[in-house]
This record gives sequence, structure tokens and C-alpha cells, in this order.
Amino acid sequence: RLVALKTKSLQLIVDAALFEPGLWKPSDYFEQVTEIPVVDEEKLQNLLSTPLGTLFNEIAKSPDVMTSCVIKILERAVDMDVGRYTEAASSGPLILYATRLAVRVEGFLKFAL
Repeated sequence: RLVALKTKSLQLIVDAALFEPGLWKPSDYFEQVTEIPVVDEEKLQNLLSTPLGTLFNEIAKSPDVMTSCVIKILERAVDMDVGRYTEAASSGPLILYATRLAVRVEGFLKFAL
């Protein structure tokens, strides 16, 4: 399934899911959930927002999950290497994307931690 990441359209979807900033809220904003399910859409959106974005929130709460997943993607992409770069082979674009993804996540990790 990792081979599908060689396509540009799927790469854009993964990038959008990881690096989209999401809803913002001030860092001093605090509100507790008083009822489940939250039926008020505006209140739900306020509860789901983060002060620095979703990726920073993920890094702050559980960085080991993010890093282990990115490392697995990078390791498995390198395992598919055929020895030389060709655009026709799935390993070339996949390795380049996995490297780009890992470097971008590393930048977020360095900033956050």
C-alpha cells in the first residue's frame, strides 16, 4: 500500500492532512465538555481547535507516534529501492516523497520541542 504514495495526488492529500493548520484558538482559552455529544456545532469547533495547529498538538501530546510512523514510511520506502533512480519505478518518487515528508516533520519537531 505504501507504493501508492508515489502518486502526486495522494502525496498532496497526505500533506494536507498532516500540515494543514486547522482551527486556531488562543493558548489561554479553556472550556470543558459538559455534555456528550456536543450538539452545538460552534462549540464543537471551539473544543477541537488548537493554539498552534493540529500537527503541533500531535507532537506535544504524543510525539513518539508521529515519529515512529514517519520512520516506518521512510524505512519501507528505502527497502523498495531498486538501486538506481527511474521515474517509471515506484521506488524513486516514493523515496523522494518519504524523505521530504520526514524532513518537514523534523522541522516541526525541532520547533516544537
